Amino acid sequence: MTAGYRERAGRDVAIKFIDQIEDCVAFIARRPQACAVYTQLDGKTFRKWGLKDFPVSMFFRLDDGDTIILEALYAHRMNIAERFGETTDDDS
Repeated sequence: MTAGYRERAGRDVAIKFIDQIEDCVAFIARRPQACAVYTQLDGKTFRKWGLKDFPVSMFFRLDDGDTIILEALYAHRMNIAERFGETTDDDS
């Protein structure tokens, strides 16, 4: 699936996507508190920051002052809260 998308979208779109992921991660690292709170699960606050031109969001949480990036998700197609539940079970 990924290879097919890459072929349809082209190199310029792929580079733009990677650039926006990098920009998003850099913004989160600089100003994590500026990102919207998405949900709270098991006493942990999860935040998100979206890419500018793609329907993808970076979801993360703060742990003892360090930012933890969970993953970049195509937000329109997933039950993200359920996915967080799976992610947070192991890091108590």
